Amino acid sequence: MKKSRLGLLETDILDVLNQNELAKFNRELLAKGATIYAESIKVVIIKSGSGKLSFFEDGEEFIVYHLQKDNISIVDDVCVLEILEDSEIYSIDAGDMGELLKNERFAKAYADTLVNISLLQRQIIKSILFESAKGRIANFLVELAAEQNLTQNGYHYVFLPFSLKVLSSFVGLKRQSASTAFNELIKDDIIRRITPHEFLIVDYEKLQSYTN
Repeated sequence: MKKSRLGLLETDILDVLNQNELAKFNRELLAKGATIYAESIKVVIIKSGSGKLSFFEDGEEFIVYHLQKDNISIVDDVCVLEILEDSEIYSIDAGDMGELLKNERFAKAYADTLVNISLLQRQIIKSILFESAKGRIANFLVELAAEQNLTQNGYHYVFLPFSLKVLSSFVGLKRQSASTAFNELIKDDIIRRITPHEFLIVDYEKLQSYTN
């Protein structure tokens, strides 16, 4: 099961719902920059577009994960879902899902998503509690390399699809701490910058050692 924070497990959940079941959801067309809050637990399905789930602590944003089309997420009173591009979404309060869970295929897709989210949250907590700043950056790059599965001249190659500021929000660090750790990896020639968003992992084993 895919556990990447850059895009959760894709499902065919909308395809398994009939029109009567789909009518129980609230359908919305949301523009880039829109946000979804919830006072109680809400289940959100992104039919098209993308978003990110975050929470804020002491004015700092922590990105839990990105969502792509056919992703399911759960929004509650401590998280906010921000729309990253014009999107079509379906949402429903968790307390109103009783009848929907009688649909076995829907229930399985929903359960698979909950397991995936739980594994991601465990991974995030472990990183925050036990890894140094360099370890958090290294862990993210190793995960990204595994997902993208790119090589160049025998080296792992990664495309970082966002700024260092966004990366710091993914790994739960202040921007300066993330920048320092990232630049140390470059200085030690563990990773090598090709362009502002492209990097070679020159010493993959050394990078992995920081994640232990």
